[in-house]
Amino acid sequence: MTTILLLAGTSSRMGRNKLLLPYRGRFLFEHALESALEGSGKVICVTGNDKKEIEAALAPYDVEVRRNPNYEDGQKSSSLVGLEDVDDDVAILAGDYPLLTAADFATGWRMLYAHPAARPSFEGVPGHPVFVRREILKGLRETPKPFREYLEKSGMFEYDASWRTIFDVDTPEAYARLLDLEDISIHR
Repeated sequence: MTTILLLAGTSSRMGRNKLLLPYRGRFLFEHALESALEGSGKVICVTGNDKKEIEAALAPYDVEVRRNPNYEDGQKSSSLVGLEDVDDDVAILAGDYPLLTAADFATGWRMLYAHPAARPSFEGVPGHPVFVRREILKGLRETPKPFREYLEKSGMFEYDASWRTIFDVDTPEAYARLLDLEDISIHR
């Protein structure tokens, strides 16, 4: 079980690199990374924007780092860099989900026993990570369509999950909400 952790984006809605924002004494993305490491056999981190700072922060972790020279083309291009040569069940996750837990990963991996792809949702809102069985990776890598469209046609199952699976930090307001949660002592 391999997680592709996307750390390459431009954070256009945040106005600065959201992954490098401080949260609980570390960078924001390190929380998603630690959950992925606890909940997966292997983690591949895809960098691009601010790669030097992010790769320096990744140095202590046992991860594989791949650079996306075309990171400005969006998440699909970074996902493809991460998926290159992978022959394993995968979870694809953006690095701005700091509240995920290893239990969130365990639930998603279990969903792959019965489905070719699975995605958590909370109150009808699709969340992350997206889990994909190795049997459909070749088609996913080759599709010209958006990943979501390909996965839905392949039988992606959406399952009820924790609110943490939809809590991403894309805007200054979302970051403020995250810090408010910390103030009221929401624990993992």
